[in-house]
Amino acid sequence: MSDPTTLSAAAAAVAIRERRLGCEELTRACLDRIAQLEPTVQAFVDLQPEAALQRARQLDRSTLQEDQALRGIPVAVKEVFDVAGYRCAWGTSVHAGRIPARDAESVKRLKAAGAVILGTAVSTEYAIAAAGPTTNPHDRSRSPGGSSSGPAAAVAAHMVPLALGSQSIGSIIRPSVYCGVMGLKPTRGAISNRGAMQLAIELDQAGPIARTPEDLVLACRALFAQDPLDAGSRAVPVPDLSSPARQIVEIVGPLRERVQPASREAVERALSACRKAGLPVRRVELPSDFDRIDDVVWTLICRGLAAQHGGDYNRAANLMSPRMRELVERGRAITDGQHRRAAELAAGFAAYLTGLLPPGSVAVQAAVDDVAPLRVDGTGSPLLQALWTATGFPVLSMPCGTVGDLPVGVQLAAAPMHESTLLTVAATLLRHF
Repeated sequence: MSDPTTLSAAAAAVAIRERRLGCEELTRACLDRIAQLEPTVQAFVDLQPEAALQRARQLDRSTLQEDQALRGIPVAVKEVFDVAGYRCAWGTSVHAGRIPARDAESVKRLKAAGAVILGTAVSTEYAIAAAGPTTNPHDRSRSPGGSSSGPAAAVAAHMVPLALGSQSIGSIIRPSVYCGVMGLKPTRGAISNRGAMQLAIELDQAGPIARTPEDLVLACRALFAQDPLDAGSRAVPVPDLSSPARQIVEIVGPLRERVQPASREAVERALSACRKAGLPVRRVELPSDFDRIDDVVWTLICRGLAAQHGGDYNRAANLMSPRMRELVERGRAITDGQHRRAAELAAGFAAYLTGLLPPGSVAVQAAVDDVAPLRVDGTGSPLLQALWTATGFPVLSMPCGTVGDLPVGVQLAAAPMHESTLLTVAATLLRHF
């Protein structure tokens, strides 16, 4: 095989199972590509090539097991998830030397499914504040987004076919759109958060980043499971690609004034593909109350930051960015009543959207303000992605080509537990662009 790094995770998994490709061969090819591109992309925090190659060799020698959906597939893990023996610094110098002894539950599940963990990937500071060193593979002067910047860039650069990211406002969807790949933030609770850094328990969600819907299905087979030791975990059906949508809902708002021409073009491309596929489209403008999503998510996230990382602030505020210190201080000023009202608003948004998106419906909405900003201008706004995080609905980044040589995309959303419909629609749209 000329260059295994061109394969999707699903195609590589088939080739490995049919013994046309070795686990070590694929791992070595990914490591060679990382060696070539990492000086520019800077996606990784801790890369351990020998450990990855040893794991791949063990898989090549072991008996093929039917439950190993990710057998031999190289994976990058965002540094907010514990990976035993690897640096997981949460994107901050406060925890620069942090090396956990045990794997997060999601990492355990990846390994049990046969994945080869290549290393931990860059997060922004505490997955919310200052950007890390990662660049956008399409243009090194552009941001890869935040905070799953390393995972998204690694997948886009074909360093790995699959990565694990997290989202507390927009940190799977935005990096995936900016880098031109697919990221799935599933139904809240579908993937255990045990062993992951916490920001806000109402918002924190894990999800896979890959290049095709089939890859995401494979990842979900490994990652979806109710964890009895995680109070927020729930049983969510493992998705497939056999659930076509009955209708597409073009959602306008909240914060519609943020959407710039490049993002509007992505929406039009997605809707055109829907119509070509014979999917009926209706347009819905959300009530103005939904513009309050800005206050909702920042109230929840800042309150959570102060609770989870206030101790770090007390002992090492000098090692935090001004933005991180500002967020913790803001969180400490939020009252119980303000926090409760934010949670109530989020629940009200979820109830409204449940009525808007019955089973078989998929929403299409602008995912980001514009193309990836210059790195000097930050990681881009998370606000257009916030609604689906606050409500816990599954949402998927859908690449829609490029504008001015930079990727553009939309977000597809569905009611909780309906990841199959999302991914089926994505596979359908890819055939009609």
